[in-house]
Amino acid sequence: MHIFMGADHGGFELKQKIIHWLRQNQYPIEDVKPFSQNPCDYPLIAQKVALQVQKDDQYFGILICTSGIGMCIAANKFKHVRAALVHTPEAAQKAREHNHINILCLAGTLDVDIAYLIVQKFLTTVPSTDPRHLRRLKQIQEIEIF
Repeated sequence: MHIFMGADHGGFELKQKIIHWLRQNQYPIEDVKPFSQNPCDYPLIAQKVALQVQKDDQYFGILICTSGIGMCIAANKFKHVRAALVHTPEAAQKAREHNHINILCLAGTLDVDIAYLIVQKFLTTVPSTDPRHLRRLKQIQEIEIF
């Protein structure tokens, strides 16, 4: 497992805290940007993470912007990327189990302790092999155009 993490200026503070938490918990992490709170464009950051996640099934991403919405929209433009905006640990578990997400999107306004729980669920939940979930994932792959 390798984690690529990015944010825009609205998610910078939470990104820094999550990176620290991930490193304390021995997760391999690569910070793709930004390295300051200067304004930046979230689509370019989402692109950097999504292009990495596309390369390997063991690569995962975490993206943060003020609302999480923009990052999620941009990341989902890439083939083989399944990004979800998540606000609770339970939703992170379901998104990983049912939808096999490989990029977690968060709102920069999220409480940091909740964010840690969400990230932990994202990274520790095993995707379901239930035929109904696999069938739906196959249907998603069939409509991917990039």
